[in-house]
Amino acid sequence: MTVTRVWEHVIAHVDLDAFFASVHIKISPFLKSYPVIIGSDPQAGKGRGVVSTCSYEARKFGLHSGMPISTAYRLCPDGIYVCSGREVSFTNYHSESEKVMAILKHYSPIFQSAGLDEAYLDITNEWTKYGDTPEAIALDIQSRIQKELALPISVGISETKSIAKIASDLNKPNGIAIVPNEKIPEILYSLPVRKIIGVGKKTEQVLIRKGLKTIGDIALTSREKLFLLLGDYGLHLQKVVHGKNFRPVGYFRGERKSISSERTFRTDQNDWNIIDSKVREITKKLVNRLQKYHLLTRTISIKIRFEGYVTYTRSSSFTNYLNAKSVILRKTNSLLEEFRTSPKKVRLIGVRVSNLKKQGGQKELSLFLLE
Repeated sequence: MTVTRVWEHVIAHVDLDAFFASVHIKISPFLKSYPVIIGSDPQAGKGRGVVSTCSYEARKFGLHSGMPISTAYRLCPDGIYVCSGREVSFTNYHSESEKVMAILKHYSPIFQSAGLDEAYLDITNEWTKYGDTPEAIALDIQSRIQKELALPISVGISETKSIAKIASDLNKPNGIAIVPNEKIPEILYSLPVRKIIGVGKKTEQVLIRKGLKTIGDIALTSREKLFLLLGDYGLHLQKVVHGKNFRPVGYFRGERKSISSERTFRTDQNDWNIIDSKVREITKKLVNRLQKYHLLTRTISIKIRFEGYVTYTRSSSFTNYLNAKSVILRKTNSLLEEFRTSPKKVRLIGVRVSNLKKQGGQKELSLFLLE
């Protein structure tokens, strides 16, 4: 690719391909040619929960993240299923993620982790050190992570974070895509609106009902019509797809942060000794993470899903920031109190800690610490 003009900003989005599955394949290389599915126990097609991620071999069978694990098993009964809830798995995920992020930080001082498996780099002043085009730095990143960590990674490069993230998904796995603003119509206009960052399934349905099915539909609709259809949100989306919504890359995304975890019971549960035990287990792991990274929380939330998928959430905030395990355990216990007399069985339970800040008063939090 030839850079035909000087970009004001050059942003890279790096995304580890099928990260959880890739970590297990790295640890057990014999899995490389098999469909590997990370999620809950499929129990021969009767399991609960969903697919967390799966290898590209598994995706050939139609599997994808968020799919019910029972459906995945029916589509791919001979796959290798790995329970992602095991503590050893998360230890490995975090360990590998830390190694990747340490490498990425060498490519630019302007760095933002966006979870365990992805990050943004502002390479505006860095890419020319590697070659005549931004592709050279992407190739170097891929090569180094493959050589040192044996993990596949895809890279998207553009002029904004939003377009760079869309680009990183274009040529997976282990792909590179460079999308300057003048190439957006050619490369992105035919893609479905779901590819726009922040457009989920429900929003996609709303957009389709308005006649906006592709990125090009949003880009080519007049501002006046978009405003009539979607208000300010429509104008925001158009700014995104034109590559005009520049947001700086940085370590921080603001003050609202959270860490959460949830578990689906193998069978719907009405034994509150078992339910309470699972809540304690989840809460202790979350508090351990707070303490490990010297974080404090102010808000605790619980999520409870009954048989029939009826779901409730409850939250409560403390007066002060804290990370005391005993206090947080008491809070989760009190939030569950109203549900203990329900005649319905419990399918899923979850806990979230939010409104986080660093001990010592620093409110900005590295996204690298959060999932």
